[in-house]
Amino acid sequence: MQTIKQEEIDDLLTIIPRNYPILDIFHLTSSCQGLCASLYNLSQQMGYNYDLLIPNLDYCQYINQTTPYASEHFDFHKKRYNRQARVYDFIFIHLPLKEIEEEPLFFKKLYPVSKNAGKVFFIIEQDENISELEEKLIAHNYVATNPIENTFENYQILGAQKMHGWGNK
Repeated sequence: MQTIKQEEIDDLLTIIPRNYPILDIFHLTSSCQGLCASLYNLSQQMGYNYDLLIPNLDYCQYINQTTPYASEHFDFHKKRYNRQARVYDFIFIHLPLKEIEEEPLFFKKLYPVSKNAGKVFFIIEQDENISELEEKLIAHNYVATNPIENTFENYQILGAQKMHGWGNK
């Protein structure tokens, strides 16, 4: 995976309100690239809940042994993706799309872990098809899908939002 500059991360994280009562943040990644530390630090500073999930068990254990933030192994085959019945205000997915297992089920299980009006952000490599990802999000009842342009030099970002009462499949 490519590098993410700290100023790029800082720009992206301006989307998370400050001094807002407890927010819940879900972060699924295969490579922290500085985003883990920034989300963790913001969560500690603001009193937000930050759940870091990593599909690669070895990398998950490495993060747990070498950083102050705890991660949990993420299993694409789990019945539900949320932890302790938590639903999330912000979801960050920083994975190559080819690493998403059981893709149709992944999007279907991702939807219920988002709060109503919750936001999801996919951070994908420049060479990945953002239009195809946008179609998948729309097909799974996310709205307001928008690429966030000129934020990261080496990545594309696609944001979307869950709307209340939509997609009761």
